[in-house]
Amino acid sequence: METKNSIQCERCIIVPDVHQDIAWVERVFEREQVMASNDSVVFLGDYFDSSKKPRKRAGVGETCEFLERTRAALGGRCVFLLGNHDIQYWEAKPICDAHRTPRHLHNRCGMSFSKSAAKKVASNLPLDFWTNARLFIAVNGWLLSHAGLAACYWPQAETVERSLEILQENCVGALLMMRFGPQHLLAAGQVRGGTAPVGGLTWQDWNDEFADALPLPQIVGHTIDELAGARANGRSWCIDGGQSCYGMLTGQNFETRTIERERELRRAERVREPEL
Repeated sequence: METKNSIQCERCIIVPDVHQDIAWVERVFEREQVMASNDSVVFLGDYFDSSKKPRKRAGVGETCEFLERTRAALGGRCVFLLGNHDIQYWEAKPICDAHRTPRHLHNRCGMSFSKSAAKKVASNLPLDFWTNARLFIAVNGWLLSHAGLAACYWPQAETVERSLEILQENCVGALLMMRFGPQHLLAAGQVRGGTAPVGGLTWQDWNDEFADALPLPQIVGHTIDELAGARANGRSWCIDGGQSCYGMLTGQNFETRTIERERELRRAERVREPEL
C-alpha cells in the first residue's frame, strides 16, 4: 500500500551525498536515462559543503539551481531527503532572510558551515523546497534516510505503516523545534562529537553506531568511504562512496552501481608524480 511515507515503484534510483558534484549526478542520470523514464529518484541529502576544489564542483548558487531544475523536471517522482549539512542551512534560512548573520546554530556541522553559503542557499532555494523535503521515505519495503535510524528511535506500533506514521510525526516535530534546541532525531551521537546517546537520522555513524535492527532494511549515505564504496551491514547498505557509486531498487531487489571512470580518475589524482 502506498502512503505519504511509503512508495511502491518499479525502479528507484538512489543518489547519495552530492556535495555540489552536479556533474556526477548528471552522469548518473544520463546512464540511467532518468529524464526519459518513469523511474523514481531519491536523493539521500547533503547537497552542499564540498571538500573538492572549486574547479571540480559546482558553486552553491549553481547547486541550488540544479536542485530546483531537477525538482521541476521530475515532479512527484523525485524525493529530496535532508542530511546534516542541509539541516544547518535550513535552520539558518530565517536568519539570513532577515538579513542577519547566523552565528549560534543548534545544528551546525562544525567547520563545514559557511555564512556566505548560508546566505546563498537562503536566497536561491525557495521555502517550498524545504517544506517538501523529508528526513526519510520507505521505498519498496526499504527505509531510506541520510544516515539511518537507530532502533531506539523506531516507534513501536501494531504495524510498520503505523510506526512510519509516528516516525513522520516525530520528524515534523523535530524540524519545527530545531531552532529552539537540540533534537535527538537531528543530533550527532558521541561518536561524531555530539551529546546524543546515538546519532539521529541525519548524523548516525555507519561504522560505529549503525545496526541492522529495524523491521525494514535501510539504505543510507553520510559515512563516506571512497576506497570501499558501498558496503553492507546485515540487510542494510551504506552507499556513500564519495561520488563513485549509487543505488538501484528494482522492486524489492537492491543493487549498487559504480561509475568506474570517475573512481579511477580520483585514485590517479592521489598518486604523486615521481620526483626528478
